[in-house]
Amino acid sequence: MTMAPSCPNPNHTLRRLVIYLTISLRFRSLSATAFSTQLSPAVRELRSSTSLSRRIHGSHHLLVARPAAAIDEETAPPSSPEEIFELFTQFIINHQTSMIAEIEHADGSGVAFSMDGWGAFLYGKTNDTTQSGGITRVIQGGNVVEKGACSLTVIRNGILTADRAATIRGRQQESDSNDDDKLIVQEGDTYSAAALSVVLHTTNPFVPTFRSDVRIFLVKSSKQQGLKEDAVKSVAWFGGGSDLTPYYLIDQDIIDFHTHLKKMCDDHFLLPDNSQYNLSYRQMKQSCDEYFYLPARMEHRGTGGIFFDDLPATKSTYEFVRDVAQGWMPSWLPIVNKSKDREYSEEEKHWQCLRRGRYLEFNLLYDRGVKFGLANANPRVEGVMVSAPPMIAFDYNHTPKVGSEEERLLKILKNPKEWV
Repeated sequence: MTMAPSCPNPNHTLRRLVIYLTISLRFRSLSATAFSTQLSPAVRELRSSTSLSRRIHGSHHLLVARPAAAIDEETAPPSSPEEIFELFTQFIINHQTSMIAEIEHADGSGVAFSMDGWGAFLYGKTNDTTQSGGITRVIQGGNVVEKGACSLTVIRNGILTADRAATIRGRQQESDSNDDDKLIVQEGDTYSAAALSVVLHTTNPFVPTFRSDVRIFLVKSSKQQGLKEDAVKSVAWFGGGSDLTPYYLIDQDIIDFHTHLKKMCDDHFLLPDNSQYNLSYRQMKQSCDEYFYLPARMEHRGTGGIFFDDLPATKSTYEFVRDVAQGWMPSWLPIVNKSKDREYSEEEKHWQCLRRGRYLEFNLLYDRGVKFGLANANPRVEGVMVSAPPMIAFDYNHTPKVGSEEERLLKILKNPKEWV
């Protein structure tokens, strides 16, 4: 078996550190410059904490966090877009920590995720509910994960430009709910956003790349709309999804992955309370196929999964989005364990790099998240581009051999199928 070289990782020789991350999110009444709506007393008292320590080795700051205590959502159900935003933000902070521990354990190489905090998360924790920030965590050179990134971003109190406000209004019109009291997004409105994303590029070409994210976008009407302070409106939407990019088709792996997603979607959207959203696994699978498409190549990036956007943020949709995120590793790790030790040739590794080239093409040409990130003033380019594969290949006019497994994959990518 010929192994392609992987990127070196300066943390490879470090012994694992057990470091506890304090996450203390005490919700309180926020000023008009942040959120004018006062959060309920029960939500203000939500907190989760563990002890924090830090070890510094050279210039590398490694933080490995123990999952914080679960939020009791039954005794403190969110009732406003602002409360849902804060509840979701606390969830993804905690989930990033627990998921990274799970990935490191599954990788088994001893290589740890790096820690790159910025803004309010500069030192890996925050109890600041007014400032923006994020944590980018990256693993390179692992046994299972050749390169992986798990990124947390929280943006608070941004101001919508005319272009972005127009884009949101257009999407509001597409999903018009005939609600006369709804907020009509305008230039100058305040927005906040929070997201957790993970991309895991695998070492073995028989293990598919895994990509997923969950996110929320909150908009508050500005005083420019002539509203009194106590009449300021707000609205929030969820988005997210989960999908696979295989290099060699192992049909049962793809079937199992989609079966997991379908059951999860059915568990939520077959309920009477959620029938108003008119969502189903089939619709979200189709949206995924349509989004991850390279029109110039007339092929899809992978075998899909689910993709959703503009989902109104309510207590019930929060529960769905939470289950999406909590299902990431249970849907992917069984696939990893089946093929992570499978032998592969230099030619099979090269085919993986060719397909990774398509992955990068999509990110640079079509991905909305990349475009949004790079459009900001002074963008964190390393953070925006962190999902790029570690190695890629571009061969001129490459054509798979007739009857090969590579050709079989390409046929599926040009004509997606229903897996369940």
